[in-house]
Amino acid sequence: AAWVPAADPASWWGTRAASRSEEPLRAPGVPVALSASALTSLAQCPAKWFLESEAGGEQASTQAQGFGNVVHALADRVSRTELDPEAPGPTADPPPDDAALVEELMAHVDEVWAQLPFRTPWSGGRERDEVRKALVRFLDFRARAGARTVVATEHPVRAQVTLPDGQHVALHGYADRLEVDSDGRVVVIDLKTTKYPPGADEIGHHPQLGLYQLAVENGALEDVVPGAEPGGAELWQLRHDVRGTLKVQRQEPQEADDAGVRPIELQLMAAATAVRDEVLPARPGKHCDHCAFTVLCPAKNSGTVLS
Repeated sequence: AAWVPAADPASWWGTRAASRSEEPLRAPGVPVALSASALTSLAQCPAKWFLESEAGGEQASTQAQGFGNVVHALADRVSRTELDPEAPGPTADPPPDDAALVEELMAHVDEVWAQLPFRTPWSGGRERDEVRKALVRFLDFRARAGARTVVATEHPVRAQVTLPDGQHVALHGYADRLEVDSDGRVVVIDLKTTKYPPGADEIGHHPQLGLYQLAVENGALEDVVPGAEPGGAELWQLRHDVRGTLKVQRQEPQEADDAGVRPIELQLMAAATAVRDEVLPARPGKHCDHCAFTVLCPAKNSGTVLS
């Protein structure tokens, strides 16, 4: 080895023990801050979460993100006029019907559509049609018979929570839409524009929906609905419908297991422990199909620097 330093196994990637930073990811004694997206990412693949959130591995804006931003902005404009008809919205006077409102909203789409990154002109035209369909689904569903009362949109959700294992976490995020049901409970709604919604078997323990409900339970919405109790949480899948009606994936208030712990609490304890202990393995799954870090991933490529 003295004659050929590179032959020393101690110098080879993948043969050394895992290293640990001199500075911890999170300061001891300070609650671990977790957003809905961070919790989801940590549950899917801790290594991906680290590369995105801690190592600065940001991705360029994509066509899908542009689509989602446009639809979210327009849905929020519509929702704000529900809260206050005098507030700035799609129009000063309500249009005669939703068809006219759709055309007005699509005029706003056309103002920005050319700025979005599409690979081909025809794909841009196809996605513009999908925007129209998404807006129609949203408008139809919000005006359905028996609709709940909307009380806020794009509202911050923040709460300090002590978990069953004694760990402290700071939950934070934004709710696209908050509604109150007939029993006075708050339903948190997240508008989704993904092409691939989660499976029905995933909704009961969906981390984002669980986090929102736990935050409501711990006083996150005192400024909107004092003493609010969670009444479930929903994903409104704006790209999809079921028998002509917007596809809604609902999570009921979670129930505890035999040990008295709910799924969201188990997820938060695991996430906080992973961050504290800095144990962030690559965890393969269907999310790998759209991951920007495949070339670095030890689960996909043997012998990389992350092994």
